[in-house]
Amino acid sequence: MLRCCITLGKTQREIENEYAWIDLPRLLELSGEYRAKELIENIQVSSFPHYSDPKVRESIMERLQSKIPQPPKEPLKSAEEQYQALLARMKVGG
Repeated sequence: MLRCCITLGKTQREIENEYAWIDLPRLLELSGEYRAKELIENIQVSSFPHYSDPKVRESIMERLQSKIPQPPKEPLKSAEEQYQALLARMKVGG
C-alpha cells in the first residue's frame, strides 16, 4: 500500500476510497516497468560515446530525436497571401 501511495502521490485513505476499482498490483508492475525502461534508456544515452557499432549509435540517436517535439506545421496560406509572398520575394531578389 505504501508503494501505491508513493507512486500515485496520494494518501492511504485516498487510495482506499477513490482508487478501490484500480488493480493496484498491476499499476505498480506497470510503473516499475516504465521506470526500468527509463533507466535503461538513460544508461544507453550515458554510454553512447563508448558504442563502436554504428547501427546501435544510429538507433539511439533516432530514438532521442523522435522524442524531440516537432515544430508546428505552417498553416496553409490563401491564394492572395501566396501571391503577396511571391511579390515580396521578387522585390527583394532584384
